[in-house]
Amino acid sequence: GTMYVQAGSGIVADSDPAAEYEESRNKANALIRAAEEAVRFAALDT
Repeated sequence: GTMYVQAGSGIVADSDPAAEYEESRNKANALIRAAEEAVRFAALDT
């Protein structure tokens, strides 16, 4: 299957672009890990 993940952050006057980018990557990676675990646990049921 295919999974599409989107994540973002809010930009304000004192935002650090590198930190905002890293925050977005961390959010996306959390979703990806959760999906991987769901697939792994589903395989245990078979």
